[in-house]
Amino acid sequence: MIVSVIGMGSIGQRHFKNLIDFKKKYNFKTIKGYDTSKNRIKLLNEKFKNFNITDNFKDAVIDSDIVFICTPTNLHIHSILKTLKYTSPHFYIEKPLSSTIDNCKKILLEIKKRKKKIGMGYMLYNHPVIKHTKELLNENKLGKVLFARAESGFYLPFWHPWEDYRDFYMSSLKQGGGALLDTSHEINYLQYFFGKAESVTGKVQTISNLDITSDDFTLANINFKNKVQAQIHLDLLQFDEERYFKIIGSKSVLIGDLKNNFVKIFNLKSKKWKIKKFSFNFDKIYHIQLDNFIRMIKNKSSTICKSESAFHTMQIIEAIRKSSKKKSSFIKVK
Repeated sequence: MIVSVIGMGSIGQRHFKNLIDFKKKYNFKTIKGYDTSKNRIKLLNEKFKNFNITDNFKDAVIDSDIVFICTPTNLHIHSILKTLKYTSPHFYIEKPLSSTIDNCKKILLEIKKRKKKIGMGYMLYNHPVIKHTKELLNENKLGKVLFARAESGFYLPFWHPWEDYRDFYMSSLKQGGGALLDTSHEINYLQYFFGKAESVTGKVQTISNLDITSDDFTLANINFKNKVQAQIHLDLLQFDEERYFKIIGSKSVLIGDLKNNFVKIFNLKSKKWKIKKFSFNFDKIYHIQLDNFIRMIKNKSSTICKSESAFHTMQIIEAIRKSSKKKSSFIKVK
């Protein structure tokens, strides 16, 4: 197989390195990269010797069987459309699907029409904390779920310490950065737990003194179709990173900590917490994700997030934006 990576920023380089590391395992014949920065291309061609990284888009994607879309979020749809001019590959698209929902459905239908598959970069499906929680929910260990809350908090200047945060696409509204879009993992894994959303209310704000145009704080409430209510807190403000969720059920309460890799459950009868810890290197999740993507392409069982789920995440994002703009109560998720 011939594989291309479009966009060689930090996430593109991570995928590029993993593709090289697993070149023999998956029988990748050629691995190519594309970027618009000539300085970056020069450095990367020195770093990844014997692999072609170019600023010629056609050369980068021609005849490719798989294309990884790792450009800034606002360029995802453009990059896919441009790729389809030269080849009809399977796509791995970094999350979220796009910066807006415009043209998302159209592009997904076009790829489907070509009988190609799409894997999405919502890799937390393969985190042991998420997997274990999903199993417990499937086994009804918590009883009827009454309420859930998910929080993700990072301090933007600490995210990419090797560059000025002002130059990072996350700081730019135009490029599709911000807490709501880039930490939409929390929206997506709540969908994984509870299914489709029915309505939302929320606020999307910039409340800090950071020199950014994107949002740094989003707070939203989601009503799922199965009657579960959930709250989401996303921010780029917390100096000490936090990432966890809490699920309140009729039988017990569960807390999943994605930073410290544990799940703890409070039992109503014993009135004690039972903690299950996981030994997990987060870098490994990208290897698991790659394996699941290849399995999907080969029509094997896979836990990778598919385009339908990612599209519904975009529907929820758009409804949160609409609610924030209109300062209304609940907005139906269309």
